[in-house]
Amino acid sequence: MNKIIINGKNFIKKNKRGTQRYTCEIIKSLDKYVRNIDIELVVPNVTCELPNFKNIKIVKYGGEITLKGWQYTSFQWYCLKNNGIAVSLSADGAPIIKPGIVAIHDIRYAREKKEKKSLKAKIKNRYNLLMNLLIIKNANKIITVSDFSRKEIMNYYNYNKDIEIIYNGWEHLKNIKINEDNILKKYKNIVKKDFFFALGGMEKNKNLKWIIKVAKRYPEKLFLLAGPPIDKTNVIDENITLENISNIMHLGYISDEEIGYFMKNCKAFIFPSLYEGFGIPPLEALYFGAKVICSNSTCLPEIYKDCVIYINPYDYEINLDKLINTKVEDSKCLFEIYSWENSAKSLLKLIYNLANKDM
Repeated sequence: MNKIIINGKNFIKKNKRGTQRYTCEIIKSLDKYVRNIDIELVVPNVTCELPNFKNIKIVKYGGEITLKGWQYTSFQWYCLKNNGIAVSLSADGAPIIKPGIVAIHDIRYAREKKEKKSLKAKIKNRYNLLMNLLIIKNANKIITVSDFSRKEIMNYYNYNKDIEIIYNGWEHLKNIKINEDNILKKYKNIVKKDFFFALGGMEKNKNLKWIIKVAKRYPEKLFLLAGPPIDKTNVIDENITLENISNIMHLGYISDEEIGYFMKNCKAFIFPSLYEGFGIPPLEALYFGAKVICSNSTCLPEIYKDCVIYINPYDYEINLDKLINTKVEDSKCLFEIYSWENSAKSLLKLIYNLANKDM
């Protein structure tokens, strides 16, 4: 039986989002179910905080000089010299030679190919296209996070093999302990249930423009925005600015505890994204009991069914007061479908099947 070698580069960052969260939470759950198979999690030497696994062996290897390209050098070499099957749960961390099992969450870069971009952004876009083409061509198995993404990958790359769907989960939220007294001291002027909350980066697909335009139409309502600072270095859409908009409060990066608090106590959580492969923030907001106003684009209706309030992300002329009173279905069913436990079991099944094959 072949050794399984998991790419653990995503364990480096302390505050995990998106594909980093996906990698780490699935591997944590996977450890509970591993039996009769040799699985290693390989991480760069500089990785500090690691889980205590019972069944998965952790190996620190390479990355002392630079982490850039670690997956194509140190991790690639480790897999080859140990004749192992690589498992990479985000495509940007997959080796090119014998990539094994690879997760591709979306192909946003393919949609952005025709957009106006800087030379640096165009080069990065072409690089992503090329890397994924090589990975898809050589991988033993491709996985993704929604049926929408599965179809996009198959159509864009003319890929005719089966793609496994392994969803995101929510159980990491159980570990978040909210100290309301501390948060209320820090944010003295924010009143419970008297604000809308949004979370996300400045990328164009996150559609901050929708929040800005709606906030301008409702100057009496408060909008809290958490995420990276809005400045010239990270704003994708040059038309985005918070100047002269007094009812948007930009919080910057905040802790998971603070995110949980604002989701729990907002009038509604807003997610106007133009493109997602899964889109986990609405699931997190639903866990904390928030009403969710969500874009009707790409995968989101597939993932969230009738449990959120949908909007057209290009329509800014909405009646916000009427919108938040829209009735939705109970979201309990979503937490049964999307879980790290289920995803770990699905991945383990793929691993067993692949490890028992003659590579």
